[in-house]
Amino acid sequence: MSKFNYDTSDAKLQRFIKEGRGQGRGVEYLPWLNVHSIASRGRVSRVSGWKTGRVHHFLSDNETRYFYLCEWSDAVIDIREHYPLMDLYEMTDILDDDLVKKLMDRKTGTPHILTSTFLITVKNEQGQERHFARNIKEARELEKNSVIERYEVIRRYWHKKGIPWAMVSSSEINAVRAKNIEWLHAARRLSDWGYSDQQIAGEIRFLMELLIGGEGTIKNAFERFDNQVSGDPGKGLLIFKHQLATKRIKLDMDKPIDLNQSTEYIEIADYKGSDIFAQDSC
Repeated sequence: MSKFNYDTSDAKLQRFIKEGRGQGRGVEYLPWLNVHSIASRGRVSRVSGWKTGRVHHFLSDNETRYFYLCEWSDAVIDIREHYPLMDLYEMTDILDDDLVKKLMDRKTGTPHILTSTFLITVKNEQGQERHFARNIKEARELEKNSVIERYEVIRRYWHKKGIPWAMVSSSEINAVRAKNIEWLHAARRLSDWGYSDQQIAGEIRFLMELLIGGEGTIKNAFERFDNQVSGDPGKGLLIFKHQLATKRIKLDMDKPIDLNQSTEYIEIADYKGSDIFAQDSC
């Protein structure tokens, strides 16, 4: 849940709606809040998404970390951040007069638009889609009764919609895995670096041979590759990150990636790691 730290006039509310914020899916979706429209207490970031092909906006490190975990999940097909509960005030059966008053801006009388940090769409092996709503919980947020009340409203909202909802604390976010995904994330699309799989298919095969059949460390394989093939320092590391990002090679993502470890720890395998949306309880 995000709290507005700027003017909540009706004019601004109507402008957000007119801009299409909170609407659409995939590449067409516009988050209700972005890094320019709210004064965040955390570090903001903008990340180009694998799933959606658009830039995502995050207002804290924990939001960004959770996003990376969603990107890594094979089940996730869409990630909508800062999703607004636009039809909340139509649900009179979950709101009483006192709650409605508390959700109004005291100065302008404009209703606050509550948001969930993420609305995530997953698809199972049978092609069925399901949605999960998540609010990233900062410990300091729960020090005020007003904040707790807002989370209760959000819980009621998603329950009414029949969509599983949960709060996620920093202790529930696998920070090591998220950091590993962040490290390789930009290498998923070689086209962003001016390459295509077809153009450098031979180089990819050669690096894989050095990694799988060679001796020494992972870093040693990059050095041999750059010296013997590419002549372009850093290209071997880029291809290695790409192969990890596309899950054509496998490392233990729950341990810090160490390029000084032996190449014997690298495997070529279909990735079957844990999935944060494999069960409804997540």
